[in-house]
Amino acid sequence: MTTRIGFAGLGLMGSRMARNLREKGFPLTVWNRSPAREVGLLAAGARVAETPRALAEASDVVVACVADPTAVEHVVFGPAGLLEGVRPGFRYVECSTVSPGLTRRVALALRERGAEMLEAPVTGSRNAAEQGTLLFMTGGRAEVLDELMPVLLAMGTKAIHCGEVGDASTVKLIGNSIISFMMEGLAEGAVVARKAGIPLEKLIEVVMASGYASPYFAFKGDAIRRRDFQQHFSIDLLVKDQTLMLGEAAAQGTALPGLAAIREVFQSARGQGLGQEDIAAVVKAVERAAGLSGE
Repeated sequence: MTTRIGFAGLGLMGSRMARNLREKGFPLTVWNRSPAREVGLLAAGARVAETPRALAEASDVVVACVADPTAVEHVVFGPAGLLEGVRPGFRYVECSTVSPGLTRRVALALRERGAEMLEAPVTGSRNAAEQGTLLFMTGGRAEVLDELMPVLLAMGTKAIHCGEVGDASTVKLIGNSIISFMMEGLAEGAVVARKAGIPLEKLIEVVMASGYASPYFAFKGDAIRRRDFQQHFSIDLLVKDQTLMLGEAAAQGTALPGLAAIREVFQSARGQGLGQEDIAAVVKAVERAAGLSGE
């Protein structure tokens, strides 16, 4: 692999995605706001850039996976930001979950400098990031997707072209809204089953044998059963995505009363100090509202 890859954002997902790129043979340079997270990849043969600008200057393609729109703004538009290192032919892959409007603004700024952007938010847990089995939702020019497919398939198994820049972010927000409904339904069902004396594993057995089966219910249901709320996707991040989705819907004039109500449950969980736990931990907030302990 001769394409030089830069990676910005070495959190729960990004660190694993970057490691897969390095293990697949891509020359890799990394940047993270907290330098301590760069150490493991440095030991694996990656180089470290001091700033997003330096990352862009050292790379043909930069992949970013950061927490929120503020972080993307800092990486791209901030002092010594990525835009300062962009030149014609440069490629930027945005894997963060942010608003469609922000991705369009980034794409426009890049195109003004002769560069191109592929919007590519992902779905899959940290396990999928570890195993290189992520699904990418992509937005941008089809020829740019074709060009960057080897980079994406070093981190995942499939990339679906959703349309123009902005469309993939919209699809990702819709997907995380569906996750919100699934998680809330599972949590409420688990609490009702518990109060009725029905073992959670029996409820999950029925769900998984039925027409409403989903691997998601098995995965999160087992986590609730084991009281294992180690973070795969945090409550804080899901609330961020719910808020972005409600903002997009408001701009359209679209009412989302169900998501608005569910967001308040997750906000309640954040208020109880659960924000950095996995989204399955929302069951604790539902339990407390039902007068149950977390044991």
